Amino acid sequence: MIDQPQRRNIQIKMNAVVIAIDSNHDFATTAAFNYRQKKVYPCIDERGFVIERCQGQLARRIYVALAASKSNVVYLTGVGHGSYDTFTGEYHNPIFTVGNYSPEESQGKIIHFLSCQIAALLGVDFVKYGCRAFFGYDIDFTFAVKTADIFFECDSEIDRAFAEGLTAEEVYQRVYTLYTKYADESFWQGDLNTFKYLETDRDHLCAPSVDRRWGDPLARLE
Repeated sequence: MIDQPQRRNIQIKMNAVVIAIDSNHDFATTAAFNYRQKKVYPCIDERGFVIERCQGQLARRIYVALAASKSNVVYLTGVGHGSYDTFTGEYHNPIFTVGNYSPEESQGKIIHFLSCQIAALLGVDFVKYGCRAFFGYDIDFTFAVKTADIFFECDSEIDRAFAEGLTAEEVYQRVYTLYTKYADESFWQGDLNTFKYLETDRDHLCAPSVDRRWGDPLARLE
């Protein structure tokens, strides 16, 4: 009887799928994609999740729609350009647009995209159609080129924390703290551009802890 819950938890994680949706067709998306390949997906893989990759030429609506609709998908993450109502993939191919995706693609899932603006409308729409928690930005995501990895580290802490089993509330607090740490360090080092951009990105990170329109603060990957 003691071993049964442990076996059950392992089975859930082994069957849980993470969809990686990453474009890499220009400087900004390629820089983020390279960081995520090295620092994010290995962490998710180590936690026992299955990663299905819709990256590069596969970061297109036709591939993502099929992958995201599967019942064992628990998490969508990736990098791409965006606007208030649309997340795009390779060469700005629209992947998710308000009113143009099936409920199965968001129902019961947690979603995090590194993209400009999409939290304002698309993130709210995801939650309307069953997304348990959404993380993203409601203005342009900006970063300083010379310290780009710091920005990607802060944003990617969302993925790492969810993979570790934290709730959306705990994830937000951890990410907010990391942004603040690097912002403070940049200020005292005299790097005011990095400081300014970090504070702006931090303060425009949208999540259930900011407002329930972005989901349930108690949501976690299961």
